[in-house]
This record gives sequence, structure tokens and C-alpha cells, in this order.
Amino acid sequence: MSRKEEYKRTCEDEIDWVNLEQLHEATLQISNQCSEYKKLCVSVIGVVVAALLKLGDPTSLSLISVVCVVISTGFWFGDSIAYYYQKSNREKMGKITDDIKRRNSIGVITVVKLQEHSWGRSFWNPSMSLYHYITVVCFIAVIYDNFFKL
Repeated sequence: MSRKEEYKRTCEDEIDWVNLEQLHEATLQISNQCSEYKKLCVSVIGVVVAALLKLGDPTSLSLISVVCVVISTGFWFGDSIAYYYQKSNREKMGKITDDIKRRNSIGVITVVKLQEHSWGRSFWNPSMSLYHYITVVCFIAVIYDNFFKL
């Protein structure tokens, strides 16, 4: 029965493990930021819509919808940028892990990438569905306000 040798970290391994831990922490922080962007977006839209309805003359549904789209677009951009860097960090973490495995003669399983992460994919991924939903609802509200309002 063969015994596995005790794993002894080399200097390169130590540096890679530190980098891996830092990237993991950064990725967790970015992930939390993405959730906070969505919560903040909904809160800001709620406050702005309430203010538009309460202050001054009655505000049209079209104006409220445009303001909501502008606000959600700003958060969408911020959230998409954070998502892009989150994916980039995960890719770097995978490469570092593969390097550690190679140096220690552990078989590296090559995973075929189905999709390269890109800025476009960052904007159009399922986690951005809140912003897509807001945009569609506002677009429908503008159409209703301008064409079907009695």
C-alpha cells in the first residue's frame, strides 16, 4: 500500500496561496456589493417615485418611467462592472489553483470554457434580470401613458 507523501509548501506555493486567499476575499466583497447595488437601486427608485408623486404638480407616468430607467441604468452599469471583475477574479483563482497542482504533480483537469467572460456578458447575464425587468416595465408604462391612456 503506497502512502502519500506529506505536502510541503514551496515558496511559490505559499505566495500563490496568499494570492488565492486575497482574490477569494475580494471576490466575496464584490459579490456582496452586487447584492447591495440591487437593494439600493430599488430603494432609490422607491424614494424618487414617492418624491415625484408628492412634490409639485402631478407627474406623468412617462416622466416617472424615464427617471426609473435612468436610475436603474446607472446601477446596472455599476453592477455589471462589479460582475465582470468578480468573474475575472474567479478565472485568476482557477489559474493559480492549476499552477499549484502542476507544481505538486497533481493532475490538472482541463475544463473547457463554454463562454469567455466579457463586458457584454457582464451586462446580459441572469443576475442582471432586475434591471431588465425595471426597463421592460418602464417601457410598457411609457407606451401605456402615451398610446392607451384614456
